[in-house]
Amino acid sequence: MLRPLTDLRKLRHVITVAKAGSFSGAANTAGLTQSALTKSVADVEHVLGVKLFHRLPRGIALTDAGQAFVPRAERLLADSEDLVKNVEGLQTLATGRLRLGVAPAAFVSFLEHTVSAFARVYPGIHIEVYDGTIDEMTRMLISGEIDLVIGAANYLSAWTEVQVTTFAHLHHFFIGRLDHPLAGANPDAQTLLAYPVIMPAAGMTTEAQLRAAYIDAGLSPVPPQYTCDHFPLVKRLVAATDAISPVVSLAPPKSVFQNEFHIFSDVIYLDEHELGVAQPATRGLSAAAAAFVDIFGAFLTDSAESG
Repeated sequence: MLRPLTDLRKLRHVITVAKAGSFSGAANTAGLTQSALTKSVADVEHVLGVKLFHRLPRGIALTDAGQAFVPRAERLLADSEDLVKNVEGLQTLATGRLRLGVAPAAFVSFLEHTVSAFARVYPGIHIEVYDGTIDEMTRMLISGEIDLVIGAANYLSAWTEVQVTTFAHLHHFFIGRLDHPLAGANPDAQTLLAYPVIMPAAGMTTEAQLRAAYIDAGLSPVPPQYTCDHFPLVKRLVAATDAISPVVSLAPPKSVFQNEFHIFSDVIYLDEHELGVAQPATRGLSAAAAAFVDIFGAFLTDSAESG
């Protein structure tokens, strides 16, 4: 077999001779002496054990073996050049792939600014966003199916196979429609939990926490009236019914929701959370993933300072 890299140069010499139709013309094209080019081609023929060229009084002609060899050698050189360009593109982020996992799905809203900013800066990167439970997303991260998971840092940190960076505190509260029957009534937990609850399908506010909240309020736990991860739909349900919904937000509730909803804060206490990004503990980040983390961190810092 031809040795890679070292012999790619000699393959190029063979192709140059075939295109030029003579060793003298090929030598001028390659910037070599004719004797050096002749030796390079002879080395390839020796390794292959066949002659690639008929040496004619004027010029050369490909042998049958040469006619089979040269087109494949051209494809091999083209592939090697593409490989180098692709690797260079990955390092410069001209090309590549970024695969993000989000848990729960409602956390996708935290990525809207960063993903759009990343796509604007690195238009050649293919972006994939997946959502699911913490277990599902973390398993995909560990198996190498995705590059990063964005979620609640305390949940992600339960997995020893991942490394978690905490970025921001999350505010936790409940919302109801502006004209909710309890708007302005300063209700206690028992009164508030008498109304239907909208819960995410999986993630932050777990069923166990809600059950504990009912018990603490002296009520019998009941299943949530509605289950939904899609926040635009949650908002419509809240606006159309007497239901309340837990919300996690990067910003304090009165700075983002007070014009749309009535805020029930400091009534039902659920776990505090930090927004974190998980990466595999034993694998380094790709250039694309590292760039995303930088942009994400900068956005959250700016948001905290402006908030």
